[in-house]
Amino acid sequence: MNILILFTQPWKTGGAETHVEALLKGLCTHKVFLAVNHGSDESKLAKLKEKYNIEIIMIQARGANFLKWKKSFEMLKQIIRENNIEIISAQQRTAGIWAWLLSKDVNIKYTVTMHDPWHRAKFKKIYAKIFPQMIVVSENLAQILYNEYGFSKDKVNLINNGVDFTFFKPMNKLIARRSLLLDNEKMILHVSRMSSVKGAVSLVIIDALEALANANIFYKLVIIGEGPFRKKIEDRADRFNQKYGNWIEVKNFVEDISLWYNATDILIGEGRVAIETLACEKPVVAIRNDKYFIGLITKDNIEYACKVNFDGKDKKVNKVSMAEEISKAFKLSDVDSKDIALYVKQHLSIDKMVIKYIEIFNKL
Repeated sequence: MNILILFTQPWKTGGAETHVEALLKGLCTHKVFLAVNHGSDESKLAKLKEKYNIEIIMIQARGANFLKWKKSFEMLKQIIRENNIEIISAQQRTAGIWAWLLSKDVNIKYTVTMHDPWHRAKFKKIYAKIFPQMIVVSENLAQILYNEYGFSKDKVNLINNGVDFTFFKPMNKLIARRSLLLDNEKMILHVSRMSSVKGAVSLVIIDALEALANANIFYKLVIIGEGPFRKKIEDRADRFNQKYGNWIEVKNFVEDISLWYNATDILIGEGRVAIETLACEKPVVAIRNDKYFIGLITKDNIEYACKVNFDGKDKKVNKVSMAEEISKAFKLSDVDSKDIALYVKQHLSIDKMVIKYIEIFNKL
């Protein structure tokens, strides 16, 4: 099958990029074209091209330059025709709109994947009329499509993020720490894009650490991420460090993230980051925003957590509830961590993810 993956954002670091990279690996027996927006990280794209033998197309789908939009649109039409592309996998709302417009000219089928709630979407009811099949990475997003966008259930498909378990696997914690030049303090890791929604979680974690510090309990916290909320996080971390000592470090996104998962004692996060860390047999406190969260992932709630992509409304978020979940995470047994990792490996593989994608492509 000849497939165009349409990614109308700059390719950088994030959950959508990691989802698509897993898809690229699973589609290795197919001919795949990846269209990404100008402003992408070219070194990352070069690695993708070499690793997965794909064609990469640079387009302009953002900004107000209509001439560049038109030029990119015409180029995509030509590529679709010349390469007999059979399906478009659109990975953003804008990509879905472009796929719909392309289908008018070249009669091509397409799906649209939803990675987040599309906060900026206007005229929500129109999308159910122009998007034939939706793919969502969590049950929460499916409910949003039903309730806010008016999609019928036969047009919405849940596909969990697939994880590369040859890369995300347990290794000796001391070896991982030596590789990263880390000491042996008890450590918490938080990895997230620092948007106003996700970045607020970092502040909650620091508040919880302050509550624990007042009880003379201290943990090393490493926050990995980038985004518009970062300055506020760094300022809060600096105030904590000035008061209690250098316990908090804020870092840019890293290439060797699997080492960091294995070096930490616990992780606080959601989505793909949570899945990857669980695969490394580490405890996870699941949280996506500063309103509600699941808390510690256990054998009893792992199935539910996967369905909602680790973004639940089980508990209200505050420094006390977060501190309690952190304390519970440090007490989770190694046996439980292994059992949870086994569930993740059985249900969230790249093979399972890609099989579902192909099934949806074939039924269009």
